[in-house]
Amino acid sequence: MTQWLKTLTSCLCILTVLVHLVPKGKFSRYVRFYGSLLFLLAAAGPLWRILAGEGELERLLQLEFLREDHYDLETSMSGMADLKNEQIMAAYQKELTRQIRETAAAYNVTALGIRLSFDAEEEYRLTGITFGVQPETREENAAGLDSLRRELTEVFALDPDQIRVR
Repeated sequence: MTQWLKTLTSCLCILTVLVHLVPKGKFSRYVRFYGSLLFLLAAAGPLWRILAGEGELERLLQLEFLREDHYDLETSMSGMADLKNEQIMAAYQKELTRQIRETAAAYNVTALGIRLSFDAEEEYRLTGITFGVQPETREENAAGLDSLRRELTEVFALDPDQIRVR
């Protein structure tokens, strides 16, 4: 954001200098017109990056779909009270693990050894997530790890202390 503001400010300064250097008349109108077009392009840069698809919009949509999938899984699992067995629980854990890996990948983090904890009374209610990351990831991508932790708390409706990173 600050880089964008610096670009706009410098573009405006250069445009002002050019308008004052060019003598009045027909040529000055062209300088103002093309300078305004360049300024407009510089100002629309962030919007263009979102629409051009630098991945942010796609990542947000993917995470929203993951939230919806998780909600669908929770509601469908709660309706299958008489079908509780080990195979259903294993499939549920596998799907949650897949969703966690995809969410982590969206933040450039590789989640290793994902362990899920469930409520003793409500068998399919997730109560904790524990996973490991490589030490290099912890140092190089600390902001991504914090964002991942916040995303997991939102998607799986957990408290921040219920998500542990080893």
